[in-house]
Amino acid sequence: MNNIQMKNEIPDNNNDTVKLAFSVTFDEGTTISDGAIVISRADWLNMTGQEKLSKIADVISKKMLGTKGE
Repeated sequence: MNNIQMKNEIPDNNNDTVKLAFSVTFDEGTTISDGAIVISRADWLNMTGQEKLSKIADVISKKMLGTKGE
């Protein structure tokens, strides 16, 4: 991945979660412009900005790319 940008952090107090909205531009130019992952509010409170970006990258790498059918 070439560039991950966090666009917004949206708390959901009813569910005690936070949605991390992001965009990603991959090395060859493909872009995910409106992605989001949901984490617990407790995790969010304990994470630095860099840790949030790392969490997004981990989810993209492990979960999204793992859904490709072979």
